[in-house]
Amino acid sequence: MLPQKDGNEMVFENVGSQKGFTLETQELDLEDFGKEEIMGCLQEMFVIPGEFVVLTAPEAQHKVRYVQACMDDDGVEVELGIEGEGTRLYYKICSEEECSSIFFAFYGNTFVPNMEEYKPVEF
Repeated sequence: MLPQKDGNEMVFENVGSQKGFTLETQELDLEDFGKEEIMGCLQEMFVIPGEFVVLTAPEAQHKVRYVQACMDDDGVEVELGIEGEGTRLYYKICSEEECSSIFFAFYGNTFVPNMEEYKPVEF
């Protein structure tokens, strides 16, 4: 039964299939949106403490099912939901520009993460 702990990592249940992308924040849960809405959500996250953005694909792209981000003291924390036998989270700290690039590449089905840049999220 998931989620379950595997060492310091949590393994979550894989996201069920869906028709298209979804975009979520604290206030929004959108199924019909474009790049403008993604940018608006990211720009709000960059300035509003505690705000997060989650972009989920209809199915995993290069094992990445979703990209989520929030602000951290050191910059933007971008997390990838990597599907396998359950979903594991990996993160890196990056700039606002790189975060936006990751979200738009993922939305455009062109994001191939360099996993050497990411570390497992520990719980």
